This record gives sequence, structure tokens and C-alpha cells, in this order.
Amino acid sequence: MLTVNDDEFWEVVSPVEFGELPALQDAVTVVGYPIGGDTISVTSGVVSGIEISSYVHRSAELLGLQIDAAINSGNSGGPAFNDKGNCVGIAFQSLKHEDAENIGYVIPTPVIQHFIQDYEKNEAYTGNLIWVF
Repeated sequence: MLTVNDDEFWEVVSPVEFGELPALQDAVTVVGYPIGGDTISVTSGVVSGIEISSYVHRSAELLGLQIDAAINSGNSGGPAFNDKGNCVGIAFQSLKHEDAENIGYVIPTPVIQHFIQDYEKNEAYTGNLIWVF
């Protein structure tokens, strides 16, 4: 978990609210800072799949959202918002294939909340995400 040592920082920021797991065809907006860019990138699309996905960085299979909003190189780690402005997940990978365009994957809020609860309970990440789904 990250923090900022200057307490004044927290006086001017508002926390992001987590939203519920979106449904198929719900709108999503992904915000990130892609490689080679000078400003924040915003892409939009819809949820096109909700399924157990392979998390390449974790070598695990967990619940994931497939979206058709572009997740450009460097955008990984950026939030995905619903149409109410609530965070419904974190962009984490995209499918790079000659026959596929704009297929991205998002770690949904139930997985994120489980991670946060694990961290708060144990004061460290224990890696216990297997039982989530």
C-alpha cells in the first residue's frame, strides 16, 4: 500500500468510491497515463465479458472483466469507472493479437476489496485470493 507523508495532501483530495460489479454492456471509462503520452488518457467502452480470467502478472485465475475500451501500454493500474463515477475496477492487461482490437481486462472491485481486507487484517498481503471465486 502506498501513502503520502505530507498530511496537507489529504486535505485537497477526495477518495474514490467503489461501485458494484458491473453487468454485461454497462459503460466503463478507463483512465491512465500511457507510455509516450504527455497527459492522462481516457478511453471508453462497455463490459463485454465477466468471467474467470488468467491474471498474467499473478499466474492465477480470478474473476475479471473483459472490456472493449482500449488499455494502452502504460495504462495498466489505472481505474475503470462506471457512468456514476464509481470505480468498478483496475485496468491490468490487454489482449495483443492480430485478429483482436481493443480487448482489455479489468480487476473488478470484489477482488480489489478482498485484497484490501487481507492487507488491513494482516498488515501485509498474504496472497490468499484463491477462495474469492
